[in-house]
Amino acid sequence: MELVNVIGPVASVVTVASFVPQVVKVWKSRSAKDLSYGMVGLLLLSGALWAAYGVLISATPVILTNVAVAVLNLAILTAKIKYRHG
Repeated sequence: MELVNVIGPVASVVTVASFVPQVVKVWKSRSAKDLSYGMVGLLLLSGALWAAYGVLISATPVILTNVAVAVLNLAILTAKIKYRHG
């Protein structure tokens, strides 16, 4: 197996997994007050743009990774809005 065929999938899993602890923390604590709307919005936009790029170049791994990243950041943004007064 070539190194390139290992690094890409591992990087994808690590990238998506890096957002999971924050999503869990925000939803369990019902607070996202320490996270800025700007950061969450930019991460959501970044994931959406990378996914669109993946579609344009027909790169399924890029699409799947970044759709997952966008969904996780959307979950954080949703919690931030939902619990903004808490």
